[in-house]
Amino acid sequence: MKKTLILLIALLTIGLGVLAFVYFAYPQLIGAQVRHQHNPLLGTWESEHAFYGKRERLVFTESGQMKSSSQVATEYKIDGNRVIVKSADKVVEYRVSKDGQSVDAYLPRAGRIRYHRVE
Repeated sequence: MKKTLILLIALLTIGLGVLAFVYFAYPQLIGAQVRHQHNPLLGTWESEHAFYGKRERLVFTESGQMKSSSQVATEYKIDGNRVIVKSADKVVEYRVSKDGQSVDAYLPRAGRIRYHRVE
């Protein structure tokens, strides 16, 4: 009787552990809705000032950032009005204005650069 009770408790604990893993790792399997955060950076941005006679243009999409007409795999970490963009070559933090029409980037050698939404 004692061994049966211990076996039942062990099986119940393992079952709950598996359910918890499925719930957090694969919520769509059990019908839970996955929350998607709105990414305020998506779109095209142009720098406020010209560098070397040309304004810098940034293009962000759901799947990444466009650089030199190529899609670069990018990871976005959204925290309120702050978006951290990680790509293979660098990490840049952008602060989005309240109206969503301008962003500030802090780059090591250039300092603060402001971009305005184009599209």
